[in-house]
Amino acid sequence: MPPPSVPRRIEDIIFYYYAKLVISPSAGFRGNYRFIIDTYKRLKSGEIRMSDYERELLHIANMPNQCIFCGTKYTKCQLAHIVPRSFGIQPGMHNLVYACETCAVSKGEKDLVEWWCNDLQRPRDELPRVPLGLYLKIAYELHKINFSLQKPCKSLGELFMILHKKS
Repeated sequence: MPPPSVPRRIEDIIFYYYAKLVISPSAGFRGNYRFIIDTYKRLKSGEIRMSDYERELLHIANMPNQCIFCGTKYTKCQLAHIVPRSFGIQPGMHNLVYACETCAVSKGEKDLVEWWCNDLQRPRDELPRVPLGLYLKIAYELHKINFSLQKPCKSLGELFMILHKKS
């Protein structure tokens, strides 16, 4: 959960979690909240931007036989959606990842955060980088075109629920 200094609006939630995502654990920044908040503020001010989808798509393309969620290698992975199509997401590569049958069936049409935290009972901070990066970028784009970036939002898990309820 973001600290109290981060407003509870959609854009702020997206930028805060993206800032957490881009920190480098290998450089010792994983728990460095000053670095996270600095990155969040730089995103908020427009000094830096979220990267495009290329980084995640290249990662996915280079690992077609590995589940993006559990990391297990399989000879035959299937495509799974990060954000359920039932949420009004347009089809496209930016919303597809390779997943093992177990993860793909388990996730089904559930929201990524809901599935990971509630169904799998895994900590939000352990969401895999690539799916979370895609999730945040899709959320940002959708809220931007819906003029809803400044709407109230309590948590990461609400990003798509807010849009889904609107339909």
